[in-house]
Amino acid sequence: MILEIAEFKIDPSRTAEFESAMLELQDIIGSSAGYLGHTVQRSMETTGRYVLLVRWDSLEAHTKGFRGSSAFETWKTRLGSHRDGALVEHFETVLVKDWSV
Repeated sequence: MILEIAEFKIDPSRTAEFESAMLELQDIIGSSAGYLGHTVQRSMETTGRYVLLVRWDSLEAHTKGFRGSSAFETWKTRLGSHRDGALVEHFETVLVKDWSV
């Protein structure tokens, strides 16, 4: 399993629009092969800062599967300028202790 972390810096006047887009797009990403789940987190300290955490069963499920699909084109189009400057990285687990909600 890998974890994709995407950090977004959203204009504070457009946060409702960004959150709405993320809500609309959850089924798009959720139907992708290799998708295991996601969450969107909003910073309590920095207005307009969000992180999207997506679990994938492999790096290729995201980089080749989702990013190579028509669903990703829909994703990019709907997010539009919200994607500008987003930092996306992939992480592998080194150590874990259950932190279930």
